Amino acid sequence: MTQEGQSFPDIQNLIKLSEIFRVSIDRLVKENDTCEVNFLCAPNYPDNDIRNFLVRAKNNTYAAGGNEVTPSKPNSHDFCYNENDYLYIDTYLGNQKFAGEECVWIKDNAVWAMNYYGQSMNENFNITFLKEALSHVSTVMPFRGPEFYQKGDYIYHCQVQGDFESFSGEEKIYCKQEKVYSCIFHGGTIL
Repeated sequence: MTQEGQSFPDIQNLIKLSEIFRVSIDRLVKENDTCEVNFLCAPNYPDNDIRNFLVRAKNNTYAAGGNEVTPSKPNSHDFCYNENDYLYIDTYLGNQKFAGEECVWIKDNAVWAMNYYGQSMNENFNITFLKEALSHVSTVMPFRGPEFYQKGDYIYHCQVQGDFESFSGEEKIYCKQEKVYSCIFHGGTIL
């Protein structure tokens, strides 16, 4: 039963909409049923592909000092990496204290994002060590760096709550047991 001013498309258009949005026709026409376009569940863009892409993107941008592009905001640092339908952009502002955002698009549709804020706390912070730790990002934890990484006097530790679709966490660096850096982050899928 339709209300005044409400109508439904014919069956051919419903079929086309179902294919475009990758949902059942039943889901398209049911009242009180939310319809989300889920690119991560689509056979052409599985969750693992996005995770693998994120690892490659992170290892080809900030961590490696590559693919820096023209700033999108005054005094920002922007890194961009793309492969086929996938696009990754990391933008941050600041220096000793900083804030930023990483985002992944598939065919110009944003599908995943993460915001972060951090600071180096004293002169013992080593940016080379941070970038080295970040280069060990994995598909299991494609957010920042690994859970633990150590070299010489420096220890990197990253803790994450949640999963790929919705997470928050903090990474810290210690030098001789003194905390010299901290960064909090959160994000997930955006569909």
